[in-house]
Amino acid sequence: MAKNYAENYPKIIYKYRSWANEYHKNILLKNQVYLSSPIEFNDPFDCKIPKNFLLIDSPEKIEKYVNDVFERQNSFFIANGFNIENEKLEYTKSLENIQKFQKEKEEIEFPMIDNHYGVLCMSAKWNSILMWSHYGDYHKGFCIGFNEEKMRESRLFGKGGPVTYSENFPVINPLENEEIMITSFYQTHYKSVDWSYEEEYRFTNLMFTDKPNNEMRIKVFEESCIEEINLGVNIDINHKAEIIIEARRRNIKIYQLIKIPFKFELDRIEI
Repeated sequence: MAKNYAENYPKIIYKYRSWANEYHKNILLKNQVYLSSPIEFNDPFDCKIPKNFLLIDSPEKIEKYVNDVFERQNSFFIANGFNIENEKLEYTKSLENIQKFQKEKEEIEFPMIDNHYGVLCMSAKWNSILMWSHYGDYHKGFCIGFNEEKMRESRLFGKGGPVTYSENFPVINPLENEEIMITSFYQTHYKSVDWSYEEEYRFTNLMFTDKPNNEMRIKVFEESCIEEINLGVNIDINHKAEIIIEARRRNIKIYQLIKIPFKFELDRIEI
C-alpha cells in the first residue's frame, strides 16, 4: 500500500491469546498466526457485505449492467463457444426479478468468502478491558504486539488496514464497476459501530485452492515482527514464568498489566 495511505496506521498492533491453549502458544513459540475463515466469526454481518443489486431498478440500468458484465467476460464466453446474444437475453431476464437475483448472488458469494478468505484479526489497543475478557482468556492470557509496518510489508498477506466502523451499511453499487480490491476491502474491513471498541486492524488473504485446509491458513512471520509481550492482570504464575523465559531468550520487551486504583482502566509496567 502507498506510504501516505498507511502513515496513520498504528505502529504496533496486538493479538490477544491464551497460554492455556496449545495452538495459541504457537504465535510465540513458532512465530505462527492463523487466518480464520469468516464463518468462524461471532458477527453475522462480518465479511457479508454484498453488492446491492436492488440499485439496478430500471431498464436502462439493467442494460448497462448486462453490457458491462459481458464486456468484462467477453473472452470467456468466446473461448467457451457461447452465443453471446442468447446469453445476454437470458441474463437480462434473470434481472427482471431483482430480489431473487440478489438472493442468488449472495448464496454464491458468501460461501465463497467463507471458504477462500483468511482473516487475521488484531487490535490497536493493548489495554482494552473487553478485549482481554473476550480474547485474552478473561485477563489470564497474553497479548503480543507486532510491528505493523513489518507485518504489512512481509508479503504474507494480501492486504492490511484498520477496520472502518459505521452506523450505516456500506453501499457497493454494481453499476459503478469498482475495482475488485476496493469492493473486497468494503467486504472485509467494514463493521457496525457497535464493534468500535475493538479498534480492529486486519490482514486478509484470498486463497485460490478448492478449499484451503487449516495448514494452508497458517502463516509464519519473521521473528523481528514481534515488538512486545503483555501479560494479563490475572495470568497464572506458571504461564507467566514460561512466557518470560521465551521473551528473555529472544530479547523481547515484556510488560505486566495492572489495574489502576479507583479507575476502570489498565496500565502496565515493564518487567
